[in-house]
Amino acid sequence: MRPAWLPTFGRGAATPTVEAVPDETPLFDEALLARVRRLVLLSGRVRAEGLAGEHRSRRRGSSPEFADFKNYSQGDDFRRIDWNTYGRLDNLFVRLSEVTTELSVHMLLDASDSMDWGGADEAPTKFTYARRVVGALGYVALWHFDRLTIAPFGPDLDRMFGPAQGRANIVPMLRYLETLQTRPGTSLAESVERYVRARRRPGVAILVSDLLAGEPEDLRAALRTLRSRGWHAVVIQTLDEAEIAPDLAGRYLTGGATTMRPLVELIDLENGGRLRLTPDDDLLGRYARAVAGWLDELEAAARDEEALYIRLLTSRPFDDLALEALHRMGVVA
Repeated sequence: MRPAWLPTFGRGAATPTVEAVPDETPLFDEALLARVRRLVLLSGRVRAEGLAGEHRSRRRGSSPEFADFKNYSQGDDFRRIDWNTYGRLDNLFVRLSEVTTELSVHMLLDASDSMDWGGADEAPTKFTYARRVVGALGYVALWHFDRLTIAPFGPDLDRMFGPAQGRANIVPMLRYLETLQTRPGTSLAESVERYVRARRRPGVAILVSDLLAGEPEDLRAALRTLRSRGWHAVVIQTLDEAEIAPDLAGRYLTGGATTMRPLVELIDLENGGRLRLTPDDDLLGRYARAVAGWLDELEAAARDEEALYIRLLTSRPFDDLALEALHRMGVVA
């Protein structure tokens, strides 16, 4: 049985840790991969680059995908004249077509120790769930020949996957995610800034994290960096339901006790800090208000910086509700 420790939120609060319980459930199975294979990433406002992918560009070119007609003018390629239209209208028109392009997809995955936690034995840890999110979206990107990079971060950026392109890289990408491990410490804003400054062209940055490190202003700073450099940002927050549901938090902290409330100690996985408390009704009420305020501030930071914000709970079946949420919020189609 796991100790009755639970994260607290707000300034100066300790983020708890528990002994990591190995998750025997495989990260990916064929049923899940078959579902994500039918999806496609949406590029938002980012203009795709290159000519190797399957996304339609606003540019016009000579690919087989018909887009529109225009009047023939001197210098146009006469091979693109539509002679059938000329026969009907007695006027020369040139066929225009879409140029298919690649999308640069950058997955920034929180690999700090706070992610390696779960409030119930039957639910996956946040890190397991986050890797499934990254794997599913990475699969979609590679399947459609987008350019994919996966960058785990803790106190700094870790060994990356990619940039890679093409379906031959799907299996190496999934194996890479299965071998990733967490480590102490998180530096979200600094990691994002370091990553963005090392790249000349913007793309789609998908940040997957529990966002427990730092304050909402740190998220705002990271998103401001992305927006100022022309990136399209998506924030996917993965949380355990016991972290944000007041009734589950209370039961978890008290071990189910209704009369004698035990003294519990919260241990911060990131820096080893400890906080002892007795979870009475007043404390649980303040905890619930702090959580609600914290989530509101995160949503506001994403909204102000024109980023898409999605919250996923590890208790929800990934292959159904998570993919549905990603579709509903416009990440995939």
